[in-house]
Amino acid sequence: MNRPMHKPREPVGFLAAVVAVLGLSVFWGCSGSSGKAGGTSPSPGQGGTTATGGLTTGFSTPSTSGGASGGTAAGGSMAGGSATAGSAVGGSLSGGTTFMTGGSGAGGGATGGIATVAGGSSSAGGEAGATSASGGIRAGGTAAGGIPTGGILTVTGGFSTGGGAGGGGTAGTSGGATGGKGGSTAGAPGGGTSGGGQATGGSSAGGSTASITKDSEVPLTNAGLTIVSYGGYLNGESFQQDGIVSCKGYQYAAFWNTSRHVVLARRALPSGSWSTFEFTDYSLSADDAHNTISLGICPADGTLHLSFDHHSNNLHYRKSVAGLVTNPSTVPWAAASFSAVTSSLVGSTTVTLVTYPRFVTEPDGNKMLFEARIGTSGSGDEYLWEYDAATHAWTSLGMYISGTADSINAYPHGLSYSKGGSRLHLSWCWRETPDASTNHDLLYIYSDDHGRTWKNNIGAPVATTGSSFVSKNSSGITAWTISQNRGLINQEHMAVDATGIVHVLLSHMPDSQADDANFDSARSKSQFFDYWRDTSGTWTRTAMGLPVVASFRGKLAISSTSNVYAVLPDLRIAAASAATNFTSWVVLNSADSGRFFSDPLIDTARLVAEDKLTIFYPQKNSSNIYVLDYTLK
Repeated sequence: MNRPMHKPREPVGFLAAVVAVLGLSVFWGCSGSSGKAGGTSPSPGQGGTTATGGLTTGFSTPSTSGGASGGTAAGGSMAGGSATAGSAVGGSLSGGTTFMTGGSGAGGGATGGIATVAGGSSSAGGEAGATSASGGIRAGGTAAGGIPTGGILTVTGGFSTGGGAGGGGTAGTSGGATGGKGGSTAGAPGGGTSGGGQATGGSSAGGSTASITKDSEVPLTNAGLTIVSYGGYLNGESFQQDGIVSCKGYQYAAFWNTSRHVVLARRALPSGSWSTFEFTDYSLSADDAHNTISLGICPADGTLHLSFDHHSNNLHYRKSVAGLVTNPSTVPWAAASFSAVTSSLVGSTTVTLVTYPRFVTEPDGNKMLFEARIGTSGSGDEYLWEYDAATHAWTSLGMYISGTADSINAYPHGLSYSKGGSRLHLSWCWRETPDASTNHDLLYIYSDDHGRTWKNNIGAPVATTGSSFVSKNSSGITAWTISQNRGLINQEHMAVDATGIVHVLLSHMPDSQADDANFDSARSKSQFFDYWRDTSGTWTRTAMGLPVVASFRGKLAISSTSNVYAVLPDLRIAAASAATNFTSWVVLNSADSGRFFSDPLIDTARLVAEDKLTIFYPQKNSSNIYVLDYTLK
């Protein structure tokens, strides 16, 4: 199919690109915080411009016809400004910000040009091949040779030094920077090192530097099922939403044991012992890594919900009695506190062809969404249901993404609310056939009424659940064009901070690699990227410079300071600081690298309440599953 290109857009105003409108919302449920999402604006184009002073913006193949071939920035002013087959009219803004207006070239005109603000964020128009800022340059003066003396140098692929090297700093090429005098990196204090090793502390002007401290590690079980399917374990797949979740001071986890039964576990936070029980009335039906377990909690009536064992099967669902979560000391923690397995949610209607079930607790805690694919790989639709604590019953909301009619399906990277907010966000990729090589594009929509209606990236209505659907032809839903045969993995992860900034973790081949229709081969050349949408609706791509591990997927965690942490396969934890506009990703912790297998799972609900990261991870070549706790900054 022909995928839409990024269309030329009107210039995004300077203030609109840098100002997020903050508000307050009340969160009632398992935990709470506040925040409000902002407006929307166009997506960036592909392409890139390379300046001879050593600064590179964009992440596609650099344009030789549209790039500035002369002129270094002195304090943010473009000196020279002439360009081969195009020109960039430079202007100086306070704080060393450079604003390029226009600038056309043979490779495609940048309608609206590039606005690079002091925080390193950018807004851009332009079609593929045009000038586009996807990561941005932190302006602040350029010394001889193009090395910034107060900003950020973005190197090949968008990997950059962190924090701003006050006295110069040495640019890192594989995972960080050595801070110069007065400088710092994400997670590394000035004068320290980062990338591949442990890094703690550090500071960054104007904000908090990302850092992480490991608090504890405890075994969850020594009897986890170890069947390998699709390259991974059934206990630890990224599309489990959720495999571990917390509420009201307790944490809950689920896993398949060696007897092929669902086991539920809970502990009192922060460090209570795990208490488990086993459902012996149901056994796993297939050795298939799709057939995972997902947990959901409705705080208002204290019910715990499970959905499990699906790959285009009839629904398998059960829920607890009321009060199990809200009154843990009085309601028995036992199988007897749960219903029998059922294949229906509404009345006696069987829900068929279910895969990837997920639960999403609504912010006020009174209701909870259930989402699943109905269909098959390459031909499936996405449906929503809603549970109401007042009636203890489900309502069918209906289909909201149509794929079957076009022989395509959506693979969500995440369905989640802003941290402490009420806007529901969804990002996904399309797949054309059951072959993973046909995964393509990053798509995005959002809802302000708990999934009833949906809007595209610029806020235009695109669907009403149950009656009109998002499809491959819906306008304004493509956040970033990623072609087929790029090794793009489906169902990685998305997280949204309290201000409404959306981060999507994706992995695929860098632009320098040629297309590869062999998915395993393409994955061997793939790396991780952070795609993020600011509160004006502008999308930016930042290369992490970190390789993938086979087809395993990672998770994103966001701290209360809006720093972003990537929990990557093989248990590498990298971070980017909000203070540096997420331009520099640095590995902060890799001490446990090599110990674990499959996809790490995290407790996203706990992160809403406190800066505590809990990771659920099966041990490699073992039936052990561990739970590891960290403190984030």
